[in-house]
Formats: sequence, structure tokens, C-alpha cells
Amino acid sequence: MPTQAAQVLVNGNFESGLTGWTAYTTASGTIAELPSTPGAPAPQTASVVSFNTSGAGASNALFLNAGVYLPPYGSAPQGGGVFQTFTVAESFATFSADIAAYTRANSLGIGVLSVLLDGVVMDSYDFGNLSGPATLRSTLDFSAALSAGSHTISLQATRLFAPGRGVTSQYFDNVSLNAAAVPEPATWALMILGFGLVGGTMRRRTKADVRYAF
Repeated sequence: MPTQAAQVLVNGNFESGLTGWTAYTTASGTIAELPSTPGAPAPQTASVVSFNTSGAGASNALFLNAGVYLPPYGSAPQGGGVFQTFTVAESFATFSADIAAYTRANSLGIGVLSVLLDGVVMDSYDFGNLSGPATLRSTLDFSAALSAGSHTISLQATRLFAPGRGVTSQYFDNVSLNAAAVPEPATWALMILGFGLVGGTMRRRTKADVRYAF
């Protein structure tokens, strides 16, 4: 059985800003508060703001203003997010995160939020269309076996359309990845031997406790 799980991500609650995380964009994506526009690319980085992502009260959260900055629009979702690389022994991992999306106006597709492990989407949520001003909330989660070595978790938001400043936004908070190391074969052998010795002792004790009356 796995050992006790340990947190492997740094700063999953974003209380230290973007420490431990690196921002990225997709091929034609934009994520900054001030979005890129065709012919005038703006510096692209994620940011951290205070937002009520979980519904339990405001706290620091990852802020993304995801969308497409190069036409054609409406054909392929674009955006980006942040990633973090970590190293583990062979493990069984469990991920969870609170997510939210906001719009101040009627918007088509306020965001698809996803978590990726080594570039593979493990869970995603499409917030769909929304009449604003309004906020929608959900969660992402998955469990997976991890091989020993380095792995990368990515938090990503994408949209089909160009974003405006302050119109739509996406949020991640309370991001957690707990990994429990899987015992090596030699450890399993010792555990099984230990169980056998305990079982044998119990059997001997049971036999010794038998009483006969004559």
C-alpha cells in the first residue's frame, strides 16, 4: 500500500504571488490583464489577485484573462496559464483545485479551465456562456500513478474569442497535489514477511491458550 501522502506543489494557494509557478501562453493565446492585440503584442504574464474562487470568501488566487489575440476567432481555443515542475519517487497522486470564471457582460464562452499532467489534460470544466455581471464556480480533480522522476502540472484557461480588459477572467485557487510513495518490491517483501511472522505468532498464541478439562 502507498505510504502517507505529502504535498509536492509549492505555493498552491498563491499566498506568495507566483512563487514556484511559471507563466506560459498557447500559440495564439493571451492571458494578461492587458491582452495582446494583432500587431501590438503585450507582455504576457499571469497575475495574482484577491478573489472569492471557492465561494467561502476572498483570498489570493491565480488570475488569467484568457483568449485568442490573432484571427481567425471562434475556431480554436487559445490562452495559457502557469506550470510547475516537481520530482517524486514512484507515487500515487491526488489533485484538487478550486476554479471560477467571471464576466461583467453577456459573453460567449467565458472559459474552459483545465489541469494538465505532463501535457495531458487530466480534468477540465467548460463554464459555457454567461450573462453578466456574474461568477460561476467549480472544481478540478484527478488521481494518477506517477513514475519516479520529474513531472509538470499546468493550470490552463482557454477561450475561442479575443478577451477585453476587465470583461472576462478565470481563476484558480487552493491547488493541491498530494503524492504517496509506492513501496519498492524489497519493501513489499519485508512487509509480507512481517505479516507472516505476526500471523504465525498469533496462531502459536491461540494454540497455547487451549485448555482441556478432565
